[in-house]
Amino acid sequence: MIFNNRFDDLSEKEIELLNSYFDGYDYESCAYTFLAHYMWRDTHDLTWDIIEGYLCVAGGETDENGEKQYSMAFPLTKDGTYDVEKIKKTLCKSKHIFKEKNQDFALSLIPESLTHILKEAFGEDVELCHSRDDDDYIYLKEDLVTLKGRKLHQKKNHLNYFHNNYEFVYEEATESMVPEILEYVYSKNEYKLGETPEEWKEILEMENIAIRELLKYVGKGLLTGVIRIDGKIVAVTLGEFAKTNSKETVIVHVEKADDRIRGLYQAINNEFCKRLPQETVYVNREEDMGLENLRKTKLSYKPYKMAQKYTAVIKRDCFFG
Repeated sequence: MIFNNRFDDLSEKEIELLNSYFDGYDYESCAYTFLAHYMWRDTHDLTWDIIEGYLCVAGGETDENGEKQYSMAFPLTKDGTYDVEKIKKTLCKSKHIFKEKNQDFALSLIPESLTHILKEAFGEDVELCHSRDDDDYIYLKEDLVTLKGRKLHQKKNHLNYFHNNYEFVYEEATESMVPEILEYVYSKNEYKLGETPEEWKEILEMENIAIRELLKYVGKGLLTGVIRIDGKIVAVTLGEFAKTNSKETVIVHVEKADDRIRGLYQAINNEFCKRLPQETVYVNREEDMGLENLRKTKLSYKPYKMAQKYTAVIKRDCFFG
């Protein structure tokens, strides 16, 4: 635990405070929402604090030796602006906190649009590195709804096959459906564990925990979609608006489908996107984590753009007044 506050047992007032920061800037990131932090809060030991007026969040991942290695996200602004000197002070204070916890200080998930602030604040003392595995795939909702054109012709063929060969029901999730959805997700991931590369195993195990936590928000702002065939759940999608004060961008946190049913993945994606509000323009389908098959799939949907992310290390000790 790096900072003083966790993401569970928060009051409505505290959640409103956090959302005011998550809504304060277009970070183009699936990771910069309250729900994204809530669902991963335990698996990544996420904590937060307000430093110099900015929201600072830290989290850790387990290394090959079984120890947590922590990093910090770029500080979040409430009003859409950044002051270089205040950011420098914020990061210096944060680095000092990391040092007190015997942790090396590093920044992760830095949106490309904010890298210039680090350069202005620290000059040659900051080392930036593009983190391709963390780049978010952003699509036009209209493309995912219509699947028009040669570039998406194969997806359209799969979807048409599904429509021509299966009778299905699409519905939004209700609170009473949560146990059934969880049972489906667990069985889907258990099936995957038997055939998946070693590097997926820990991800799928953590995902089970994260989805269980995310489903606590069914009926409370979580966007959901379920497909049934013969009454049985065969596909699930879970998402949210990237900002609580805008419907322009939707983030898809979870998409599960029985890949033995041709066209089912295309169907759950298509049915979900067709029901999004008219104001929704973009769909963020998150990163690929460097997993080859996942990258291939996400690229096959021809993203409108990639939201690039960076990591950073401040090479020299810094001081604050």
